[in-house]
Amino acid sequence: MAKGGLNVKVARLREERLAASADGKAVPDSFQGVSKAKIARVLRGIALAGNNDLVDGVFALLDDETPSWFSNAPTGATFADGASTAHLASHVGVLQRGEFKLDREGRDYWIKPLRDLGGIEAIFL
Repeated sequence: MAKGGLNVKVARLREERLAASADGKAVPDSFQGVSKAKIARVLRGIALAGNNDLVDGVFALLDDETPSWFSNAPTGATFADGASTAHLASHVGVLQRGEFKLDREGRDYWIKPLRDLGGIEAIFL
């Protein structure tokens, strides 16, 4: 990624993708064959419906097209291989929505439910 803070880098990435996109989108309709609509259906099935941040967070975690945002990631690593809370907040807020990154304090609504279910695992480096 280019120099600057994470939000600046992600905003630049979004601009580059929009400029190169034939359909005017910064992210595809699905990652790994999974759409946001499918994620929402699954979350409804496990009583986690109605939380767009959670849907978009899961969608971000499926992003196997964007190179990892960790500066020391192995060659070929993608966003789907792992992301920090800040990475998720920026992917959802900036890359997907073209707005501000999600509030870190909101992580209890867009990360914790998945951790509680065992859907994602926290790793501390």
